[in-house]
Amino acid sequence: MKTHEIKKILLAKKRELSTRQISQEDIAIDKNAEVLDEIQRNADRTLALDSLTRKWKTSTLVSEAMERLEHGTYGVCVECDEQISEKRLAALPWAKYCIRCQEIADRETVESSWSEAA
Repeated sequence: MKTHEIKKILLAKKRELSTRQISQEDIAIDKNAEVLDEIQRNADRTLALDSLTRKWKTSTLVSEAMERLEHGTYGVCVECDEQISEKRLAALPWAKYCIRCQEIADRETVESSWSEAA
């Protein structure tokens, strides 16, 4: 894939992320008289916050990918300096890790989540 095509894809994703908004009402804490309404509202708020977090993380990855593109390091794993496969970049143009390093990072994230939960 050519640099200008990659940049076009990354800019489109950046625009998409900036247009999807979560309102304050989606995450506001309301006390309801009905217990079931409060439980539903808490679940909705959790989903909205998770969505906001994923959006922020993806936006950060897209920005970092654009920087790597500008610096000529796009497509190189930031952990091991190996080339990221074309297939992976086609599926996830903002990928910063090769498959092997991504699996390690994911495992470390899961392990730290379990440690914090304990």
